[in-house]
Amino acid sequence: MKSFNFFATTFIKDKIIFTFLFIVASISIFAQVPEIPSKPKIGLVLSGGGAKGLAHIGVLKALEEAGITPDYITGTSMGSIIGSLYAIGYSADELSLINSELDWEKLLSDEISLDKILMEEKSESKKYLLKIPIKDKKIDLPGGLIEGQQLENYLSKLYWPLTDHENFDSLPIPFHCMSVDLISGHTIEHKSGDLFSAVRASMSVPSIFTPVSMDSMLLVDGGVARNFAVQEVIDMGADIVIGVHVGFENKITKKDLSSLTDVLIRATVLSDVHDAKIQIPKVDILVVPDLKGLGSSDFGSALQIELYGEEAGREHLAEFKVLADSLNLQYHPASKINQPEKILISDIQIENLQHLSADFVTIKSGIEKGKYLSNRDIQKAVEFLYGTQYFTKVTYSLQKKQVGYILVFNVKEKPRAFFKLAPTFDNEIGTGVVTNLTLRNFLVPSSRILLSLNVAENPGAKFELNKLLGKNQRFTHQYFLNANNSKLPYYNRGDEMGNYKQSHFDGGSGINYSFGLNRQVGIRGFYEFNGIAPNADLAAIQAEANFESYKTNELGYRLNYSHNTTDDLYFPKSGIKFNILFNHILNSNVHLKSNNIENFNEDLARLQQDPFFTLCFDYNWYKTISKKITLNLGSAIGLNSDDAGLSGFFWLGGAQINDHFNFQPFAGFNYGEILTKNFALGEANVDFEIISGLYLFATTNLGTFAPSFDDLFSFITESSFNDYCMGFSTGLKYDSLFGPIKLAIADNNKDDKTRVYFSVGFPF
Repeated sequence: MKSFNFFATTFIKDKIIFTFLFIVASISIFAQVPEIPSKPKIGLVLSGGGAKGLAHIGVLKALEEAGITPDYITGTSMGSIIGSLYAIGYSADELSLINSELDWEKLLSDEISLDKILMEEKSESKKYLLKIPIKDKKIDLPGGLIEGQQLENYLSKLYWPLTDHENFDSLPIPFHCMSVDLISGHTIEHKSGDLFSAVRASMSVPSIFTPVSMDSMLLVDGGVARNFAVQEVIDMGADIVIGVHVGFENKITKKDLSSLTDVLIRATVLSDVHDAKIQIPKVDILVVPDLKGLGSSDFGSALQIELYGEEAGREHLAEFKVLADSLNLQYHPASKINQPEKILISDIQIENLQHLSADFVTIKSGIEKGKYLSNRDIQKAVEFLYGTQYFTKVTYSLQKKQVGYILVFNVKEKPRAFFKLAPTFDNEIGTGVVTNLTLRNFLVPSSRILLSLNVAENPGAKFELNKLLGKNQRFTHQYFLNANNSKLPYYNRGDEMGNYKQSHFDGGSGINYSFGLNRQVGIRGFYEFNGIAPNADLAAIQAEANFESYKTNELGYRLNYSHNTTDDLYFPKSGIKFNILFNHILNSNVHLKSNNIENFNEDLARLQQDPFFTLCFDYNWYKTISKKITLNLGSAIGLNSDDAGLSGFFWLGGAQINDHFNFQPFAGFNYGEILTKNFALGEANVDFEIISGLYLFATTNLGTFAPSFDDLFSFITESSFNDYCMGFSTGLKYDSLFGPIKLAIADNNKDDKTRVYFSVGFPF
C-alpha cells in the first residue's frame, strides 16, 4: 500500500511539473511569432475652391480606375460637398452626371421660378433693383449675398433621409468636414450631427453665403482657416494621404488684387494661406489640377473643370496604381445609404418663428402628420413655403423616431419692412424711379402692405393691404388704392397731333380665393374716377378735342379669374398666362367742361351715363422648343356694352409691360396710340437666345378695332385678311441686373411711319 501511495504521489507531481513546463514553452514559442501588420489606411483630402472644387470629380475617376477606395475622407467647402456625397455612396460617374445636369446659375441664386410664387406675390417678384431690409428703424443688411435656398433645396434630396448616421465615422466611408465659428474664432471639425447642415456650414463663403447658425455657433467656410484638412484625416487613422488641392494661390501679384471681390476673398483666406504651407508637406501624393486660369466663380465651365481634374488625376495614375498594387487593392464602390421612396412623418415642428404662427407654416406647407411622404413631397412643401415670399429661407431636417420621422422646418422670416427701388426709362413714357415700401405682419399676422410710388414724368401711386383668411388660408381679403396721371400724345396715322392728360383713381375692397399657387378667382367692389383733358396744342387743331375736361365718377364691381404658370415675370420660357376680367359699372356721374359743345364728340358729351359693362380676355402661351428658341402665341379681346363710358376705353400700342387691364401692347404702334372701345388681336413672338440673358426677338400682331361690338363682329365675319391691322417689331432684349432692356424697331401696314422702342428698367 505504501508503494502504491508513493507511486501515485510521484505521478501527480510529475504531471503538474510537465503541464507547467508545457505552458511555459508554449508561451515562449508564441511569443516568438511576429504580429501580422494591418493594411495601411488611405486618407483622401479635398480642398475648397468654389467652382474649382468640381475638379475633385475628375480625380475620383482616376482613383477608381487605379482601384483605390479611400478609407477616410476630409473636405472643406466644395470639397465637403463632393467628399460627403462620395462618402455616402455616390460613385464618380454619378457625381459627374449630377455635375452635367446642374444649372449652377440657378442654384447659386435665391430667385425661384415664377410658377412657384403665390398669385398675389407674382407681380412684385423680380421687380426692383435694390431691396433694403429695415429692422428697428435701421437698415438690416443680410449676412451674405446668397442665402443658398436653391442650392440647399437641391442638395437635400441627395442626402435623403440620412438620419441614421449621426456619427460621420459610421458612414460607408468615414467623413469629416471643416468650418470656422465666427463667434469663438475656433476651427470646427464636424464629426457628427446632421451631415447636410455640416456641409452647408463648410461651404458658407463669408460675404457670399449667409453663415449657418448651429447651437451657440455662427459658422462660415472652413477655408477661412483650414482649407486643406490633412492633419484631420491623419488623426482619423490615415497612414497614406492623397490630397487634391484647388485652393487659393500662394503666389499672386498686385494685378491679381484689382477688384473689391479679389481683395475681400484674399483677406478672408490669409490665415489659410499660411496653414496650407503646414498641411501640404504632410501629403504623400499631392494632386494640383491645372485649371487654365478658371476661377472659383466659373461655374459656367463646370464640365471643363471636371475634365481638367480628370487630366490631373491621370497624370498621377501610375502612382495610384503602384500604391494599389502594393496594398493589393481593388476598387469597390461604397455601400450606398438606403434611400427609401417614402417615409412616415409622425410629427411636424417649426423652428425660428418670430411673427408668423406655426399654423401658417403647417397649413401653407400642405403636409399632414401621419402621412407617408417622398423626398419630392417635402421639396414641394419647401418650395411652396418659400413661394409665399414671407421667408428669406426655408430648409428642413428629419429626426428619426421609433415610429417614423419628425419633420423639422427651419425658417428664416423676412424682415417685416423692406424699402425697394428701381430706376426706369422708356422713350415713350419717360424717366422715373419706382419706390416701394413692403410691410409684412405689420398690422396683423399673415398680412402684407404695399406702398408704391412712381416718381416720374407720368407719376403713379399704389396702396394694397392683403390679409390671409380661412382655415387653409386660401382666401385673401384685400384693400386697395391706385392713382396715376399720364401725359399721352394723340396720333393721326402715326403723326403726333398734340397731347392730352389722362387721370385715373380707384379704390375699394375685395376677396380673392387661390387654387394652389397659380390660379385665383376674385371679386371686388370699387369707386373709380377717370378724366381726360386735352392740352392747348391738341385743342387748337382737333375739333373733337375742343373741350376743357371730361370726368367720370363711378361705382361698380369686378370679377376676375387669373391663371399663370409662366416661369418668369419678364422673360418667360414656358407656361401659360390667362386672365378674364368682367367690370360692371352700376352708377356713373359725368362732369363735362367744354369750350364749344357744338363741336364736341356726341359719344363723350353724354352727361347721364347708364350702367355698362366691360369684358376683357387675354391669353399667352410660352414654349421653348430648343435650348435657344422660345415661342409665344397670344390673343386678347376687349368688349364693351354699347353705352360704355370713359372707363370702358382701351389704349393699345407699344411694347410696355403693365398691370392695367385697359392698356394692351400692340407691335407697330406707339404706346396708347389706338383708342377704342372694342378690339380683338392675336400675337406671335419668337425669341432666340444669343447668349445667356440676351435675346433677338421678332413680334407680329394682327388685330381690329371698332366702336361697338356689332361693328367688331361684322368686321371679323365679313372682312378679308388684308383688311386687318398688322404690326411688326424686331430687336434685342436683355435680362440685366437693372431690369429688362429692350431696343426694337416697329412698323405696321396702315401708315409709313417707323417706330422705335427703347426701355431700361423695371416697369411700374
